[in-house]
Amino acid sequence: MEKARNIVVAVCTLAIAAFLWMQAGPQFMKMQAGAVTLQPGEELGQAQGQYVVYDAAYPVASCPEEYYTGDQSRVRTNGYVVYDAERKVFLYIVETDQSDGRYANLMYYLNLMADLRAEKDMSPAQVRGTLEPMDRAAIDRAVRTLEDSDVLDTYVAYQDSEAYYEVYFGDSYGQVMADMCQEISGGIGQAEWYRIDSGVINGVMTSDILICVMAAGLSLLIAVGSLISLFTGGKGSAQMPDSVGVMERFRAEQRVWVEDWCRYCRKRADRSAYLAVAIWLAVFLGIGILAKTPAERIFTFSLPLGVLLGEGTAVLLVWLQKSQSKPGKMLKRIEKRLRKAFPAPGALEAYAEDYLKAGKEWEFQERKKSSMIIGRLGDHCWSAFYGNGFVTLVDAEKLARVEPADTVGSVRSGKVRVGYESHSAKFYYEGTPAWEDGDKVFGFETRAGRDAFLALAAKKGAEGVKVREN
Repeated sequence: MEKARNIVVAVCTLAIAAFLWMQAGPQFMKMQAGAVTLQPGEELGQAQGQYVVYDAAYPVASCPEEYYTGDQSRVRTNGYVVYDAERKVFLYIVETDQSDGRYANLMYYLNLMADLRAEKDMSPAQVRGTLEPMDRAAIDRAVRTLEDSDVLDTYVAYQDSEAYYEVYFGDSYGQVMADMCQEISGGIGQAEWYRIDSGVINGVMTSDILICVMAAGLSLLIAVGSLISLFTGGKGSAQMPDSVGVMERFRAEQRVWVEDWCRYCRKRADRSAYLAVAIWLAVFLGIGILAKTPAERIFTFSLPLGVLLGEGTAVLLVWLQKSQSKPGKMLKRIEKRLRKAFPAPGALEAYAEDYLKAGKEWEFQERKKSSMIIGRLGDHCWSAFYGNGFVTLVDAEKLARVEPADTVGSVRSGKVRVGYESHSAKFYYEGTPAWEDGDKVFGFETRAGRDAFLALAAKKGAEGVKVREN
């Protein structure tokens, strides 16, 4: 069953890794290679589809490109018509509203008088993204934006006035603007337009690319780990022959329930891990759908982010449980506590002999979702071992009575009260007053588990021991 589960996990995570790599892998390779700079004389069409870095020196017009979903008063991205003085063409650059300050400043400076412009920082705004062709509708929209630009209005207003013309277009920047306006005064005849979406490579934002690749990488690591587990896990414990020493036989019996409990805890962690992945995916896919996110971005952002957080949570849950559910460590912890309880030479061996002699007939056990108790009633010592490695030992030769105890209460958690209850068997040694809390306690999660233990203790019929059952 465990091998089948590992195979299913490996296949699913490999499929997820492959799908996410298909969404953003080529873009990631371009991002790793770095943006290329357009060479002097290179036409924009020659760099189509490439990840480029471009210096936008002359943004001359702008318009809102995209609004936030459900709020048409908030602009998400702005589009800028930029003039390329070297190639004598226009291109369209899209930048987020929070990051377009440099473009807005340059566009404002280009409308100032030349003397004022000389005092401003006119260094170009740098953009990185994929150079993509624009469709006819987008071109028409960019042309309308350019026709409404302030620079063109200023040129038309002052082109016949030598004095004002010199004031606004007398410097090198003004001359470029004048040449541009003169060129398009008879109409904008540029047939092919290209756009650069800042921080976008082939339609995928760089932040989304990183999320996709990290999610794909984590999925691949999980797949590899699951495949390795097919060949390294599932080794059973060797049976201990009766001819070996008493301590070896005692350890072998302890190992049986310890390994079973650790296996159960790991399976429970696995179920929690699967649930974590499903919840994170449902949350982010639901948010994406409710926010009317485009399908392309759901596959490059919502889905990989849900996978990344879900698988990250799953790995953490499984790793934490696996680090706690190591049979070897738990057995060492149990033996350490037993040696502390029986420090005298030969005492631990005598206890182990008494435990083994009691056998399955006098064994009790309660295993619930998050707790485990198992033990035996020997002739000299009654033992209880817990799933967290703790041990409680009762000296049967000093024992006078066993009493049931129930605790019911509630605690405040935020604005609500959460109820709790616990059930235990308290052991009183000879001479211990009845009003005290008992010398030893076996704790159970359910009343039925505690009552079953009390019935077994009464059946044991230890001499001089009174067992009160409910």
